[in-house]
Amino acid sequence: MIRGLLLFISLVIAFTVSAQKDRSFQLWIFNSISVDISQKTSIYTSEKVQYSPAENEFNLKFGDIWLKHELCSWFEYSGGFRVLRSKNQNGWIEEKRPMVMGTFDKKLKNFKISWANRMEYRLYEIQEDHFRWRQKMDIKTQSLTSFGLQFFVAEETFTKFNSEHTHLARLYAGFQAIDKKHFDMKLYYVFEKNKKQSLWNIADILGLNMSFCL
Repeated sequence: MIRGLLLFISLVIAFTVSAQKDRSFQLWIFNSISVDISQKTSIYTSEKVQYSPAENEFNLKFGDIWLKHELCSWFEYSGGFRVLRSKNQNGWIEEKRPMVMGTFDKKLKNFKISWANRMEYRLYEIQEDHFRWRQKMDIKTQSLTSFGLQFFVAEETFTKFNSEHTHLARLYAGFQAIDKKHFDMKLYYVFEKNKKQSLWNIADILGLNMSFCL
């Protein structure tokens, strides 16, 4: 099992290094902390940074807060608010984003399937405000070890409610290295296509997620 994990990491690193000639490469770090208010309700906050080794700088930062409620074993809903800053050739742009989300879960033999749908309204300082819909489908294996090792794949798309329509798509592959009651950690690779001015740009991404539950 450990040999397989090392092989996966080596293949991802080799692929991303070779791909940098033709497309961008990013590193993502995502952290979250959640607190249970009741058996089915929790509040959590998260932060994320994106780093570009080629430019040797961070190009995106955000922080948000959410209130989540599990309605039943297969559905939960949540509401949140995010403040985000992204960097382009003109400098940093700030965005504020109220959001609502619903997530459906289904267990199928040795797999767990999750489908999340999020509606958000993006408020900018200088750009046009708009609604956007984000959907993500995750497929995860059952725990393979006592510490919660699980492999997963996912797809994610973002659609603006304006003339741009679908402008961002991602494919994920990785593993959840640890899955415990109070802590979990994920390592993954992302293939991203992002449309800007009618042109699709491609990025290779390595990500690390760490979640804490108090």
